[in-house]
Amino acid sequence: MTRVFTPLIIIIICFSYTLSGLAQTEFTQKIIAVVNSEAITQTDIDEILAPIYLQYKSTYSGAELAKKVQIAKDDILNQLIEDKLILQQAKKDETITVSEKEIDTLVDELRANFKTAEEFAQILKNQKVTLVDLRKRYKQQMLIKKAVSKEVLSKISIAPSEVSDYYEANKDKFAIPEQVRLRSIFLSFSETPKEEVEKKANEIYEQLQKGVEFVELVEKYSEGPNVVDAGDMGFVKRGSLRQEIEDSAFQLDIGKITKPIKTSSGFYIFKVEDKKPASVSNLKSVQDQIRNKLYSTKVEKKLDEWIAKLKKSALIEVKTNEKEKS
Repeated sequence: MTRVFTPLIIIIICFSYTLSGLAQTEFTQKIIAVVNSEAITQTDIDEILAPIYLQYKSTYSGAELAKKVQIAKDDILNQLIEDKLILQQAKKDETITVSEKEIDTLVDELRANFKTAEEFAQILKNQKVTLVDLRKRYKQQMLIKKAVSKEVLSKISIAPSEVSDYYEANKDKFAIPEQVRLRSIFLSFSETPKEEVEKKANEIYEQLQKGVEFVELVEKYSEGPNVVDAGDMGFVKRGSLRQEIEDSAFQLDIGKITKPIKTSSGFYIFKVEDKKPASVSNLKSVQDQIRNKLYSTKVEKKLDEWIAKLKKSALIEVKTNEKEKS
């Protein structure tokens, strides 16, 4: 489960969509759910849903749009319920506190995104968010993060043996395919008839066969984006190139040059500068990647278990599942 901490997200979303007219959206205080006597209103959902709806509306329509929006609503409501439970738990824990200085830092970081203090104040006004509201939301966000840190993150560790065991059991995931370092000359079809491009490519190939330096001809003729690097493409992995290019490039020895290869956009000529055989990344090079993966998996599981426990002991009443019109 990927979680988003609601208070901060609401703030950022509202600011991001000021010019879209989100500030003028008419929200309703209809109660959608109650979590241990604390209400979640339609406003709470709509604040998060508004930009998501605008994004979906640009891609979907009709029944598909309605379905996507309803899924988003359900996800948002579930997230708000979970955030409410975590926040309630944080407030019960006397060891979890948020200082005014911490809130000041967050407000200052947000204010720094605007050119002037006046612009920042105007944005708050447009969104009908007071500085007090902003600070309250930041405090909630910090309380949630600190509660998660205490109840979940602090209880997770990854032993070196777990990393090595995962590596041994999943070596196929760290396989590195064969690689070839290429230098290229590209002649485009965009402004020249294809017959002329093909003729020029063959002439360049003949010059290369006579011993003219590849780099010299790159600088003279190539229209590729890597001309500034003398045509150097670096190492490319098998499977990452067009089939017609890959078939020619990977079968050549170091120092060899392909014949002109025709593609839909133009002709290519490649020189093989170096090759690397297929291999498997060693444990040292991927141990941080593995540790992060194992850590994320444990965090997700531990967080789900903790939230499930909070839900089990809470009184949660969802007032309606009725689909609202967007």
